[in-house]
Amino acid sequence: HTVCIYSAQKLTVHCFLSTGTMGLSDQEWQKVTEIWGKVEPDLPAHGQEVIIRMFQNHPETQERFDKFKHLKTLDEMKSSEELKKHGTTVLTALGNIFKQKGQHEAVLKPLAESHATKHKIPVKFLEFISEIIVGVIAEKHSGDFGADSQAAMRKALELFRNDMATKYKEFGFQG
Repeated sequence: HTVCIYSAQKLTVHCFLSTGTMGLSDQEWQKVTEIWGKVEPDLPAHGQEVIIRMFQNHPETQERFDKFKHLKTLDEMKSSEELKKHGTTVLTALGNIFKQKGQHEAVLKPLAESHATKHKIPVKFLEFISEIIVGVIAEKHSGDFGADSQAAMRKALELFRNDMATKYKEFGFQG
């Protein structure tokens, strides 16, 4: 598959073919945890931006949320405390998964179960949000999120998505 690296400073995107993902090296996990350390102090702002962009770029995702369907404008989305709270919840869960450095079975299983059986969130939506997360971090932390860090983050997000998809099947959801 193709991997793209976004440069906020140069406003460029470089794409290349990836050989796929198994685990991440210790250095890759270090890059992921280092950049996540820059995200964590302001999870609400990062999370809000991620959710708003996902809804704007992929309106079909907003339709999955009864509590957000009524938000029609950017101003409405930005002023929604509930949306900000959900963004914080999403990034908190993801951060907890990253901190497991691939040993995330216990943390991932309840998340996968709720997303498979209750929310019915397709894996495609996880792909959407993964790319948006990379883009938001690239814009907010451009000096700390170069090509190596972006590649490591994409690899960690891919591992997360693959493991979510595997769990989905265990719960009988094809996603």
